[in-house]
Amino acid sequence: MSRTSVDPARVGYAGAADAWADGASLAYIPLARHLVGACPEPLPAPASSAIALDAGAGSGAAGAALHEHGARVVAADLQEDMLRVSRCRTEAVVADVVALPFRGGLFDVVVGAFVLNHLDQPTLGLREMARVCRHGGVVLASTFSANRTAVKTIVDDVATAHGWVVPDWYEAFRRRAARLSSVEHMAGIATDVGLREVAVTEAEIDIGLEDPAAIARYRLGMPQLAGFVGAMTDDRRHAFRSDVIAAIAASGEALRPAVIELVGRAK
Repeated sequence: MSRTSVDPARVGYAGAADAWADGASLAYIPLARHLVGACPEPLPAPASSAIALDAGAGSGAAGAALHEHGARVVAADLQEDMLRVSRCRTEAVVADVVALPFRGGLFDVVVGAFVLNHLDQPTLGLREMARVCRHGGVVLASTFSANRTAVKTIVDDVATAHGWVVPDWYEAFRRRAARLSSVEHMAGIATDVGLREVAVTEAEIDIGLEDPAAIARYRLGMPQLAGFVGAMTDDRRHAFRSDVIAAIAASGEALRPAVIELVGRAK
């Protein structure tokens, strides 16, 4: 993420940790488990000594999944507030993904779950992830496909009807994500940084989130909507949540995000 204080990642995620941990994590935890599950088994070092980096850790979903696999985890994120609510009690470092404060080759596994799509220059982020990964170690990364799940649009439409305006920082995120929203895009930056044995896949992932109330809780916990919800009176908030849940229920849609995952090895 950019070092400038006006970067969208600094603006959008500032103060968002609690809402993220309570709501957005309902989707990001199973998505992180799916990504970590793509790591070649066993982890590329004995479980008792494998060291893993959760780059752009957020509330620690990928770190928790790595820990479940027996790795010692270090979490790095631009937002100290996010690290505060981490689900993975481990070493934590406030750091920019494009300028990681670690020596080269330190980690056996480096994971960037839904962070490269936030960067103005995702190649720089992936290059840093590869740099701190040991020779032959595994680099894992994920981003959302351009095929946007219908549920997201449904919630956004209800929010707009209630007066929500898309924040400027989120528009910037959308533009950035569009540059990394296909298998070709992801494979291209993997080639640029010199990863080996690269596999990039795109698929809808069933994360078990089908209950409309749970889907609403996830979506309204996202930073672009959490502030809008938090500023409402109790009555307005209740009415808004009810409308969101009703719209999701009427659609019959479950949340099955279309995700692009990259697995590669550092040179």
